[in-house]
Amino acid sequence: MTSQPLPGTDAARHGAGDADLTIMLAAHRAFRRDLTRLARAAASTGASLRSDPARRRSVAAGWELFKHELHLHHTAEDDIIWPALRPRLAHSEHALSVLDAMEEEHSRIDPLLAAVDAAFAGDPEAADWPGERRLADVIDELASTLTGHLAHEEQEGLPLIGVALTAAEWRSAGFRIARRNGLSEGGEMFAWILDGTTREDTAATLATLPPPVRLLYRAVWKPRFERTPRW
Repeated sequence: MTSQPLPGTDAARHGAGDADLTIMLAAHRAFRRDLTRLARAAASTGASLRSDPARRRSVAAGWELFKHELHLHHTAEDDIIWPALRPRLAHSEHALSVLDAMEEEHSRIDPLLAAVDAAFAGDPEAADWPGERRLADVIDELASTLTGHLAHEEQEGLPLIGVALTAAEWRSAGFRIARRNGLSEGGEMFAWILDGTTREDTAATLATLPPPVRLLYRAVWKPRFERTPRW
């Protein structure tokens, strides 16, 4: 079962434009980080979770937040980002095929999340509990599929943003996503993205936000996030 940090590109190629993809790439790092945490938690599922209900609640909290953030991320891409690119890239069969692939790859993820849910479900002491082996298998499949998608998106999907949209249009798409998610969801997302990140990555991500939002993160969102044990 995967328990080492999972691979990923250092940065996506930004195409010909100047759209700032810092937050997108930071979210991708957070997904890879949580996949590693998930694998490590699952490795201790048997004995530790049978004897430690608090540990089981902590793992469940991390897993539920990972699923929630992944849903928000993919929904934003499918409903807002990719549709904004399609009219601008209609002249390119290759670009449209990349966008089709992004959506198709998203459709493969939900069944794998459900499979991990099923493997986690039930009482670890019950005779019919699927056990660590089943959990390891489905987590490996999820990790392989999702990290493959993230790498593909970074290599071919995200650069299309720079090709198709100006920096102002990309910021406008970000504002649409933020309005739809709301302030509370946005606060949790930034706290989740920056959980355990390096000082440099934290500074780079926060630099994309207006000063009042940075203050909210430090004074409200981060402390609130840290009150719930995860993983």
